[in-house]
Amino acid sequence: MRIPQDVALVTDALLRSADKKAPGLIDGLYLHGSLGFGEYFPGASDVDFVAVLSARPDEQQLASLEAAHRDVKAAFPRPHLDGVHVVDADLRKPPDECPDVPCVLEGNFHSSARISVNPVTWHELAWHCVTVHGPSLADGQVWTDHAALRSFTYANLTSYWTPVAARLRAAPPEAITPDDVAWCVLGVSRLHHLLAARSMTSKSGAGRYASTVFGQRWRPIVVEALRARESPEQPSAYADDLVARGRDTAAFTTMAIESGLACLP
Repeated sequence: MRIPQDVALVTDALLRSADKKAPGLIDGLYLHGSLGFGEYFPGASDVDFVAVLSARPDEQQLASLEAAHRDVKAAFPRPHLDGVHVVDADLRKPPDECPDVPCVLEGNFHSSARISVNPVTWHELAWHCVTVHGPSLADGQVWTDHAALRSFTYANLTSYWTPVAARLRAAPPEAITPDDVAWCVLGVSRLHHLLAARSMTSKSGAGRYASTVFGQRWRPIVVEALRARESPEQPSAYADDLVARGRDTAAFTTMAIESGLACLP
């Protein structure tokens, strides 16, 4: 895909700053997430990256990477540039075998963490990545395992999303925001798509999938989730009934989780 201008600006800023502070350290910079599916919405989308380093960074290089990300965040508060710094060998093995690595979340640098070190990142990188800098990733260069990806997705529905659904049901419905609607409705639909349709998709792709497979009962809240993500400036069909929007969000999230868990991992 053609890289959007604000994405190009933030990634170029990282590469320039890193090359100045730690020359030759970043061999490759790759984007995944929704960008890998040709989807990007200014103000809503983050920029998810994997940087392949020439070697494990020493203390001085870690400090340089942190300084580079600090420069990027200062110059471009949004979109967030989030991701991991790994070496080539890490990508050839299951992410469980990857050590803690430098990670960035919401523009904040962590010198040793596991943010986004998981099968979803590896598979998006293998199947749906956008090359910004360095050689294209060849077939087989990134570890993939369909069964492991499905097992991870199934576990994510249980460990992360089931408690989220419980919190939604316990919250005052009117307190559930448009961002909550988009995050929950599209998030669980994306996992359901992977388990039921056996392929990866973007958040918006998951919304369109949900509008066809879950029936008319759920279409209004799916449309609302897509509106909140893609065109938040447009009026909400729930503008006069925020309680209904909150209740529908909680009910849809619960239903989609239960339906996803009914699929074999």
